[in-house]
Order: sequence, then structure tokens, then C-alpha cells
Amino acid sequence: MMSNSSLERAAVRDRFLDYLKGLAILTVVVGHTFQGATPNFDEYWPFRVVYAFHMPMFMFVAGMTACFFYQQQIDKHLCLKAFRDDLGRKSRRLIIPFLVWAAVGFILNPSGTFLSHMIKVIEFPDNGLWFLPVLFQCTVGVTLATLLIVTFRRYVPQSRALSWDNRWTQATAFIAATILVNLASRAIPNGFGLYLARVHFPYFVWGLVYQIALPRGLPSIFRFLPYLIFVALVPFWHRTNVSSLIAYFPSSLGHARSINSIYVMIVAAAGTLAFIDLARIVYCRLPTLLDRSLVFLGQRSLDVYAIHFHVLGMWPPIIAPTLYSLAISTALRLNSWTALIFFGQHRSVISMRSRFRNPNPPLPPVTEAKG
Repeated sequence: MMSNSSLERAAVRDRFLDYLKGLAILTVVVGHTFQGATPNFDEYWPFRVVYAFHMPMFMFVAGMTACFFYQQQIDKHLCLKAFRDDLGRKSRRLIIPFLVWAAVGFILNPSGTFLSHMIKVIEFPDNGLWFLPVLFQCTVGVTLATLLIVTFRRYVPQSRALSWDNRWTQATAFIAATILVNLASRAIPNGFGLYLARVHFPYFVWGLVYQIALPRGLPSIFRFLPYLIFVALVPFWHRTNVSSLIAYFPSSLGHARSINSIYVMIVAAAGTLAFIDLARIVYCRLPTLLDRSLVFLGQRSLDVYAIHFHVLGMWPPIIAPTLYSLAISTALRLNSWTALIFFGQHRSVISMRSRFRNPNPPLPPVTEAKG
């Protein structure tokens, strides 16, 4: 059983991650708002800055949140029921809303037949709420990786030099196992959004590994690097074109698009780490009302993601779509059946009172971060 101090640390951890998810979904709303600001949005620099990292960061934060379940599993004997139950919850939470909101999209903007629309969205999820099935696929990938680790622990003789209580051992194990899963996945045809999952799986894994190995953030000596790298490289980022920087690399290093893929990942990772570090700095300095609002927004982040596309035209920008999304979310959650259909949860309106008893629990000082 967890001690009181462990429970307190867990509460702080969960609250900070909810706050971080609140900021992450705001960047998603901001990015889509900028996308609708001009027909030539790919040349609009605010759009390019936000789009360079916002969805990778959303996936990274999802990995940070998921890491606690997988950490617990590698400390246990092989228990397939725990993994089965978790995937069952995730499929209900992610796949049901994905399909339902695809149907809502057809009702609001019909094109062709309903069946052809649904087949198109399922085969190519980027025509709908692609993040939801891709997050589920990433979850399946990490589940398989965790099963490999648990099996290794159970059947391979353990060395005295190898301590599974060490966070670096756990992080290294997840890196190795997810690489194996990623390589094995290449034998699977590129359908049902797997092409998107391959792009975003590394960010999910990085978030998980980051939370295990660096729960207090980057060491102080390295904290400035993500800011520097992002500011230096993001001006050359482009959503559809190969970066102009790639022309300066010798052709012997590989195909231009392959080099550009690495460049895109570096920009996204740097932007993500810089944003999370900045969020950590601001966290303990927020007024109580703003803190509670962001935590609540984080708890409803997938609701806002699903709804905000339909209210992006509301004024004032960003604020109105977010508030309308929360209002619609609350209305749909008043009934347990609509909560299940639209958001994959049996509960009706969420009660988070226990989390708000301590309005702003402090995190360990950022300056004390250790490698």
C-alpha cells in the first residue's frame, strides 16, 4: 500500500500532467485557429511555429501520462489481464469517439454516401480525428514492448549488476523494446492510420522515457539547449516542403526527404522540451483560478480536441472555441450514455473535487533537476 508521502507525490504528478495536457490542447486549438486565419497558412509564420511541434508535443505528453501504468507492470509478474483491461479501456476511450465523431462530421457536412465516408475515415484517419486511433495504436505498441520487458525479466536470469528499480534501467529497457516493436511493425501493411502511428510513435515513447528518466525535467546544464535549437531551426520548417536547410547537406548523407524527416523530428522534439520546461517554470506561479482552469481543461483535453473543429469560427478566437467545446462537452456528459458514445466514458459529468483540495501543490524546484 502506498504511503501518505507517495500519495501526495502522485497527486502532484497527476495534477501537473493535467495542467500540461491543458496547455497542450490549447496549442492544438491555436494551431488550427492559425490554419484558418489565411488561405495561404503554410506561409503564415505563427502557423508554422505552432505546427512544428504542437501535435508531437500532444503525443509526448500522452506518453508521459501513460508511463506510470507501464512502470507498474514491469515490477509485477506477467499479468495479461492488466494489459487486456487497459487496452479495453483505451479502445472504448479512443476508438468509439473516433467513429462517432466521424459520423457527426458526415451529418454536419455530408459528402457522398455515409458508408463511403466512414470507410474513407477508417482507412485514412487524417480525414477525421486521427489522433485518437493513432494514440491507440501507439498504446498497443508500448503494450507489446512492455510484455517483452516483463517476459525478459521473468525468464532470463537476472544479473546482480542490473537493478530494475533504477529508472535508467527501465528507460533503456523501454527504448530497446520499442525499437524491436517498431521494426516488427514494418511487416504490417500501411493501412488504418499505421502510417501516422509510425510517425508519432517515437514521440509517445520519448514522453514515456522522459517521464521515467527525467521526472523533474532536463538537468540545469542542458535546459537552454531545446530553446536554442528550436529558435534556430524553426524558421526553416515547412509543413509540406523539404526545408531549405537540407540543400546544404551533401547528397552522400542520404535522400533529401530522409534528412528532412530527421530535421522535422529534431525541431518537434526541441519545441516540445522547451514548451514543457517553460510550463514547469510557470506552474508554481499561476493564480489559483488559472491553475484550476488549465487542470480542468487538461482533464477534458480529448473532448476539446473532438469538438473544437466545429466551433473554430467563433469569436474571440481561441478563447471562444475552447469555452464552447467545454460547454458542449459538459452538456454531452450530463447523461452516461452520451458520455459513453461521444467520449468513451461511462461516467456522466466529471467530479474532480478531490484534486482541487490543494489548489496549487508545488513541484520540486526546477533548479534541483538531476540527470
